[in-house]
Amino acid sequence: MARYWRLMGEYDAETATFTAFAGGGGASPYSPETDGTLIAVRVMPAATAATSLMEFVNIRLTCTLWTPNAIEVGVKGNGLRTVPADAQESSDWLINQPVNTSKGIVMEGENLAGTPVTVQVFVYGLFEC
Repeated sequence: MARYWRLMGEYDAETATFTAFAGGGGASPYSPETDGTLIAVRVMPAATAATSLMEFVNIRLTCTLWTPNAIEVGVKGNGLRTVPADAQESSDWLINQPVNTSKGIVMEGENLAGTPVTVQVFVYGLFEC
């Protein structure tokens, strides 16, 4: 069994309702490179400006192969980014769901707290094949 990390997508929006990933780091749906298992996801917040503000982003991953079909994970920000700023912490989530190259993973995000400004969140997947 081989394990590898891949950038699955980038959430780059300030919406308070679920919005599909459309950022430059990867759009929804994500198509796995191999059949196997999505072991975990790492959700990493990023600041695009000194004035970036993010309190909490909820990420929903949906795939017809999964039980349940939709899984929600989140990442917290550390408030208003000022210069200099502390690094933002990533969040790791165990998933352990099957993946197939013919079944895409729909990725959506929503902001649930604060008045978001220049929000950017990257989602990496740990795959096993």
